[in-house]
Amino acid sequence: MSFRFRLGPFTFGRTGTRLSLWRSKVGLSIPLSRKGRSFGKIGFGPFRWFFTGSPAAPPPARGGKAELENAQQMLGSYEGEAIKAIRSDRQFLEKLRRYGVPWRGVQERLKGELPDLLSDRDKIAYGLVPKAMDAVFGQQETAWKTERRPSKSGSGYTTWIVIIETGTADRTAPATS
Repeated sequence: MSFRFRLGPFTFGRTGTRLSLWRSKVGLSIPLSRKGRSFGKIGFGPFRWFFTGSPAAPPPARGGKAELENAQQMLGSYEGEAIKAIRSDRQFLEKLRRYGVPWRGVQERLKGELPDLLSDRDKIAYGLVPKAMDAVFGQQETAWKTERRPSKSGSGYTTWIVIIETGTADRTAPATS
């Protein structure tokens, strides 16, 4: 038997919250948390009918194509702002040019520039690392590359981002609009 808690016309239990309206063994129960089925019992004189409804319908789809495009534009805007912030961080760029920075270091720097409202900031920042390096320095393997260096902890390797020193133009100067 599962635990249930009743507060007024609401029942809280294993299948979520329900609106339960009963009187003298007659009534109905409707799921409010989209789990379970509706059910009830109707009586008239000596006759009683028990009924069940279909499972709760899934939530209706929102927006569609237009909402997806809007979300993608917003994400692109956030990514652009994060890249712009890296491009203007002279101290970080100097460290990157001189010594290189672990991939995770660049990822965390980008993640710090993404808004907290994004639920998967870490994943977005990880995918943004090559885009940011391409935007700031140029194409991978031409202007920057990755190297596997021994980990500070002594076990395994860490991926580092290293700038390739060639006579290419400095793309880190802020863009003028």
